[in-house]
Amino acid sequence: MPRTGSSLFQNLAPFVSSPNLPSTDNHVKERITFATLVALVAYAAIATDLYLPAIPAMVAEFGATASDGQLTLSTFMLGIAVGQLIFGPLSDYYGRLPVVKIGTVLFLGTSIACALASSMEFMWLARLAQGLAAASGPVIARAIVRDRYEGPRAAQIMAILSGAMAVVPLMAPTLGAWLLILVSWRATYIALAIFAGVVLLGLRSFEESAPHIRKGAIGIVPVLKHFSTCLKNRRFVGYQICGTAAFSAIVAYLSTVSFFMQDVFALPIKYFGYAFAVTVAGFMVGALLCSRIVIHLGINRTLALGTTLSLLGALGQSLGASLNDTPIALLAGCSFVMFLGVGFTSANATMGALSLFPDHAGSASAVFGFTQSSVAALVGVYAGHLYDGSLVSVTNIMLVCAGAGMLGLPLARAQIPVRGSSWIRLRGR
Repeated sequence: MPRTGSSLFQNLAPFVSSPNLPSTDNHVKERITFATLVALVAYAAIATDLYLPAIPAMVAEFGATASDGQLTLSTFMLGIAVGQLIFGPLSDYYGRLPVVKIGTVLFLGTSIACALASSMEFMWLARLAQGLAAASGPVIARAIVRDRYEGPRAAQIMAILSGAMAVVPLMAPTLGAWLLILVSWRATYIALAIFAGVVLLGLRSFEESAPHIRKGAIGIVPVLKHFSTCLKNRRFVGYQICGTAAFSAIVAYLSTVSFFMQDVFALPIKYFGYAFAVTVAGFMVGALLCSRIVIHLGINRTLALGTTLSLLGALGQSLGASLNDTPIALLAGCSFVMFLGVGFTSANATMGALSLFPDHAGSASAVFGFTQSSVAALVGVYAGHLYDGSLVSVTNIMLVCAGAGMLGLPLARAQIPVRGSSWIRLRGR
């Protein structure tokens, strides 16, 4: 049920508060839990953004092409997609904590495997496995938020987490660039393994939140049934389209940014993180503003605001990229607006979809995440394939994604009569 609280940590207190602990210990535990929950949401972000500056160096070492380097991102996204179908339902059945701990251990091990890669083919397989493991973080973090909160309140908490999580992509490329300069590209994966180890320690502060443990069926048939049920719900599909389109625009950008920063802007590698921070700052500001206004506007109106901002920013980017000698400041400003909109869209699309399935948040999160990541991976491959050393193709792809997001709004707002089913009761908003 919705809860009130004047501070960020009070908002998250229901996850951790214990009457058996002194007040000071509870406050410390709340902060550890908040940081750990942010880290779980950030698994995919840190596993991509930290190594972005190192892709050209990795490609050069293996004698590969830019397209080969981009595939390390797409195989990771494919792993994220499939992994969510595994970890989401498992967390419904066995509980959030044991499943996310296993996933984090696997994330640690696969990060070390990436660091030891001896060929591009091995790296593709290792990144696929790393993505499978990393899926445990965001899919279960979303389910944990849905376990505790409903409607706009859930979107608010998710937006707060997303805004805090944005610190990771804000800092990760800069850290990755310096690891590349001072050590090698392999050091970025060792850093990911250390990150996973710290998360394991933080998970000790969590309490179980799954509403029903070891109830219902487990296996591929229930997963497919949940998948079918979600995609038959027009409102879920609407939220899915909005969220997937926004995420696909991000992946198109990530798939090419390490190359166009050098090819188009001739940016030295040590400054990559600072330039990347402009777009990340847009997402962070959007997510944090969303956490303030969604309670007043509601999920659907805030979602409409986000998709509109993304479309306007993407249109500006595309027009600017098609002109000669477009000021960098103009492109950066349009990029900021584009990602500002994504910051509004992300949490509302996710929590809007999950709130339709309160008793199976893990499975709903898995369906949402699988579809989102699968489509985004394909968009990333396409963006890498079309990349020709200019901004035209990638900005056009981002514009198409932003336009597609607008198509989900009418479905998300649809008024659907309540119907019973074996595992869902739709709730109007």
